[in-house]
Amino acid sequence: MEKQLTTLAATAATTTNNTKASTPSAGNNTAPDKKQRWLYGIAGILLLGIILGVSWWQSPDFRTYVEDVPPTFYYFLIAGFIFAMIDGAIGMSYGITSTTFSLSMGIPPASASTAVHISEILSCGIAGWMHLRMGNVNKKLFKLLILPGIAGAVIGAYLLSSLEHYSQYTKPVVSLYTLILGTVILMRAINARRQKHVTKKIKRIGLLGFGGGFIDAIGGGGWGSIVLSSLIAGGRHPRFSLGTVKATRFFIAMLSSLTFVTVLYHVHWDAVLGLVIGSAIASPIAAKVSNKISAKTIMVAVAVIVILASTRSIYMFVLKII
Repeated sequence: MEKQLTTLAATAATTTNNTKASTPSAGNNTAPDKKQRWLYGIAGILLLGIILGVSWWQSPDFRTYVEDVPPTFYYFLIAGFIFAMIDGAIGMSYGITSTTFSLSMGIPPASASTAVHISEILSCGIAGWMHLRMGNVNKKLFKLLILPGIAGAVIGAYLLSSLEHYSQYTKPVVSLYTLILGTVILMRAINARRQKHVTKKIKRIGLLGFGGGFIDAIGGGGWGSIVLSSLIAGGRHPRFSLGTVKATRFFIAMLSSLTFVTVLYHVHWDAVLGLVIGSAIASPIAAKVSNKISAKTIMVAVAVIVILASTRSIYMFVLKII
């Protein structure tokens, strides 16, 4: 009997060992999956390149269409991709970097803000929907922010569009605003690890929403930087604050864009389409890249670039009036 039990135990152990040896580990399954995704991605890019190359050489209409596209479209395409990557890494600064770049390219402030807000509609809508699905949206806070925020954004967009003929004067004002925001980003990066003592929650949510929406439309960005930072500094829960601000941002961007497009006589669609396509391409990549780069390093780099570009715009304006 004992011999039979010993034999059975040995057989079971041998079977278990064989099963373990023949079963691939989770890590081994993950590696081929990653390789396959990379291969599919590279194959897709190569296929797209071949299709575009054949279309360029074989289709005169396609070649003429591409040649007629303004060079600024490609500049904003690259810029939109880079700025969306930065926003995906640190969760902010897409509007401020895009606006600063647009102003440095000679785009008037109203058209610059239009391009930024239109390009944000899709990304903010997706982000807001995801936060809602994950339960990160505080519905009471959402109701307090949404109407004042829309009102401020529409009024700001209308005023900026009405002053489009005076863009040579509004541009240095917006550049001063971007300079201030760049400084704020730099200070946040420097003081990132310092803990602040919270005394009480901020109560004037409606006023905060109106001011954030107004400044966001005037300056091409700032809803997240102003509203989110104020809510968190005032003692609100960071996760619910972030989810609510992202959800409301979709409506702010949509109503601002509609106001700009309705009031403006001319919209720089090359800048708009460049930012839209560039940011759309970057969106699925940004999440993975954000884990490999220090957020503090990116914030410092963004702040320095924004400060330098804004200072240059202000300096050029001062030279003109002297």
